[in-house]
Amino acid sequence: MQKTVLITGSSTGFGQATARRFLTAGWNVVATMRNTDDWRDDLADRLHLQPLDVTDLVSIRAAFAAAQTRFGGIDAVLNIAGIGLFSVFEATTDEQVREQFETNTFGPMEIMRQAIPHLRARGGGHIVNLTSASSTVPEPLMAIYNGSKSALDNMSETLRFELAPQNIVMRIIQPGFVPTTELVKKQWAAASSLVIPPEYESYVHQRMDFFQSPPKNVLPTAEDVAEAILESVTDTSNRLRWVVGADQTERFHMRHETSEGAYNTWGWNTFGPVAQHVGN
Repeated sequence: MQKTVLITGSSTGFGQATARRFLTAGWNVVATMRNTDDWRDDLADRLHLQPLDVTDLVSIRAAFAAAQTRFGGIDAVLNIAGIGLFSVFEATTDEQVREQFETNTFGPMEIMRQAIPHLRARGGGHIVNLTSASSTVPEPLMAIYNGSKSALDNMSETLRFELAPQNIVMRIIQPGFVPTTELVKKQWAAASSLVIPPEYESYVHQRMDFFQSPPKNVLPTAEDVAEAILESVTDTSNRLRWVVGADQTERFHMRHETSEGAYNTWGWNTFGPVAQHVGN
């Protein structure tokens, strides 16, 4: 039986690359996005474009119903839609905080609630949640984004045990920094107009300099992330997490495979204020 996957956030970046990869692997693909006119890739017989806003329960339910009608069921659900935020915590508005959690946490939660009975009716399946490198090592000046993604990561690890008796498998994908995605481009465009309290200016400029400097590792691409997602739904082990990118591999190693002291020292050396910025 041909398998079917429902993907959120399919208009660009990770979502679009993943939709393409699953199509080439022979899956039926329900590619969802807020506006289907945003789809810029080729159409295919096994592709169904469906409007879906992860903050809108009506559109979520409609997307699952459309997938059922078009392909007869769903075998995997991929939570890829998300937004980023580079900001000073003290100056972040309540509206920005709510938008982050509505999109990055509460939206995927509702997707999972709707997915579970569909997967159970199929005899089981996969839920894959795209979290972030920040779920392992929180990035400075991204506290709200980090929190929203860490909550999803933690929840996913919990649910894998709850859902296992129903043959529903949870997977987590943690990509490193992928500068070519629309999420990152929008995030830095917003950061350029960020109102920075004077007490934070020096450190913000330090972090901006870091992101604009040449990377020390080879950074992953959206296609690398898509390949990891496909692997996660075809892998037959009880593995939970796929880490993508040399930068994230380093962070994962420091957080989980070294001592707390070594991690603390590495963290200050990596993220702490440096002399040339302090007091400027």
